[in-house]
Amino acid sequence: MKPCRFVLAALAVVVAFAAAILPRSVTVAPGPGQETLRATVTTVYDGDTVKVRLAGRADERVRLIGVDSPELDDSRENVRFMAFLAKRFAFQRLYQTQVELLPGPEARDSYGRLLAFVRTADGGIFNVTLVHEGYATAFLKFPFDENLRKELKAAETEARQAGRGLWVREPYPVIQASEAGRHVGEVLTVRFRCLRSFKRGGFRLLEADGAEFDTAIPLDVFRSLPGPLDFERLTVEATGLVELYKGRPQIMIGVPIQLKAPRLKGIRP
Repeated sequence: MKPCRFVLAALAVVVAFAAAILPRSVTVAPGPGQETLRATVTTVYDGDTVKVRLAGRADERVRLIGVDSPELDDSRENVRFMAFLAKRFAFQRLYQTQVELLPGPEARDSYGRLLAFVRTADGGIFNVTLVHEGYATAFLKFPFDENLRKELKAAETEARQAGRGLWVREPYPVIQASEAGRHVGEVLTVRFRCLRSFKRGGFRLLEADGAEFDTAIPLDVFRSLPGPLDFERLTVEATGLVELYKGRPQIMIGVPIQLKAPRLKGIRP
């Protein structure tokens, strides 16, 4: 095969592979008599529900069409952990961003929430991204655009097969705090020695010794932890979504099972 043909063939393979693994752009037409709305996301309630500010109108709660994330009030702590991961993912992608709300066949659900597909600044449909990254399942009980239904089904299949997000297979990969900055956006366990534990705003922060990494624990969650709560000089393991806060990697804690330390008996098996 001539060099030129070889390069073209290799390029075709790369393009086909990328098309198979990346979320595809989807065209969504508003429902009859409905308009596309521009909004700013002001609150993320959970993986599939947000609050937005609409220009010249009252704030609205929005339920994402075609997706279903775990519930934060589930009686099972491991499910609450999955729900918290979905919320953190949505928060990182949507909070204080400008989006477009693309309505489906029905304007509102039985709770009065707007029903919409959320288009982000990069042109992607966040509903599909949420499922593709493994933080929700496709929810196809009600009718909507057939192309989007296929996209959501395919996205869930890919997420399950790749073990992304909620489909990560335990035990989670364990890394040292010094490596956390290279794993932003991944769900894993960070092991570190706690240099100091201190309060900042509504959080208790556990600062890693010798590395740029923190564990952030809301005070109500911190108070719910069993046993002595002095983490300083202890080796701690924090499991969750690695995020960046002001350029510094961290894991946010939403449920006690995300933490493991010698004195926290019963937190994680």
